[in-house]
Amino acid sequence: MRTPCAILATLVCFSLSLLCTTSAFSEDKIVWKMATSWPDGTILQEAANDFADKVSKMSGGRLTIKSYPAGVLMGALEVADAVRMGTIDAAHSSASYSVGQLPAAPLFGYIPFGMEPIPFLTWMYEGEGKELFAELYAKFDYGYAAPCGIIPSEDLAWSNKPITTMEDFKGLKFRTSGYWGEILSDAGASVMMLPAGEVYEAIQRKVLDAGEFSIPSMDKDLAFYEIADYLLLPGIHQTSTILDLKINKRSWSKLPDDLKAIIDVAAKATTLEILTKCIKADVPALEFFKEKGVKIQYLSPEIQKELAKKAETLMIAKGEKDPFFKKVYESQKNFRKGYDEYQKLMQPSY
Repeated sequence: MRTPCAILATLVCFSLSLLCTTSAFSEDKIVWKMATSWPDGTILQEAANDFADKVSKMSGGRLTIKSYPAGVLMGALEVADAVRMGTIDAAHSSASYSVGQLPAAPLFGYIPFGMEPIPFLTWMYEGEGKELFAELYAKFDYGYAAPCGIIPSEDLAWSNKPITTMEDFKGLKFRTSGYWGEILSDAGASVMMLPAGEVYEAIQRKVLDAGEFSIPSMDKDLAFYEIADYLLLPGIHQTSTILDLKINKRSWSKLPDDLKAIIDVAAKATTLEILTKCIKADVPALEFFKEKGVKIQYLSPEIQKELAKKAETLMIAKGEKDPFFKKVYESQKNFRKGYDEYQKLMQPSY
């Protein structure tokens, strides 16, 4: 028969055991800070928040990611360097924002006449894209980097002047950025870069003749239909826009394999969901513009071909200056050639 002291000792040991177990379990709970490049209230920030929620739910709360929109912890263009330095654990942004340090970065973000979402993601996940993406960010020494969102083709321009010939671009005061800005400048436009929040007033006050920002549903939220008579399509300047997730190497190395797998799956799920959400919202947005009296124009195939030639010339010139840029661009071109042949045979033509 056990004595009261023996029983007490057993209870104490059992309690200590529970305490240790509870302590160990609480130590397993990890909280990360993730800064984004997106304004609060946009579908892009929604994608970042959705990714964070997925990770928390799939991990049973063992990993919580707090998602902060641009301007809360730091500026939109500062998040990539902040991840490298360990100021934050993760960033939700776009590779294109690192073009100053990585010339080939826009090829993994958005470029004129680039691949649409399905071929791009196929190239990224199943083709050479994954390895080239890792090579792009190798000098930044992240623990993890991968797509975490993609949006479909954007609106080409909101304008108070019809654009039906190449001549119409000459002297046009146009808000845009990146490689498309260089192409339009070559076509004779006067290109300006303004934050999204300033585009409405600039077109309204005729500081700008035309401008572009994003997809139909986002442009609807910004009410561009109120100050522009024409909407020009298709979005040849940005046929798809890839968002990515970057994680600090030290933060990533501390995770067990199952949490790493959860992050990878959550990033892929977020990529699919934002694409379908955007398309769902864009379809009624275009109908809304028609109801508001906006004249929707489709840029003629002849002009598209001429601009595509300018884009090709620009990409080749950049590849001559940067071997890695050339390597990525040629990989994408080769993949796209095979994909286009596949589409010709497999896509119905009614």
